[in-house]
Amino acid sequence: MNPRISELFDRLTEIDETLKFLDPKKGEDFCRWIYFLESRDIVCMSIRRISKNINPQIPEPWASTTADEIIKGLGVYK
Repeated sequence: MNPRISELFDRLTEIDETLKFLDPKKGEDFCRWIYFLESRDIVCMSIRRISKNINPQIPEPWASTTADEIIKGLGVYK
């Protein structure tokens, strides 16, 4: 997988884990909750943009997978 996309997916997981523990009904958590929601949107847009630039016909995670990784995953050897 493309290293940058891998980093973005890791960040997305971190954001989702943080959002689980925030209560938007509390005043102080509300601001943090909004911040993390906006951050999540930015990360998702970045993943889509990179995926589209790599190969617009193939969705992630296959778009950033190298040929060797695909062949290895299929059990086919060179």
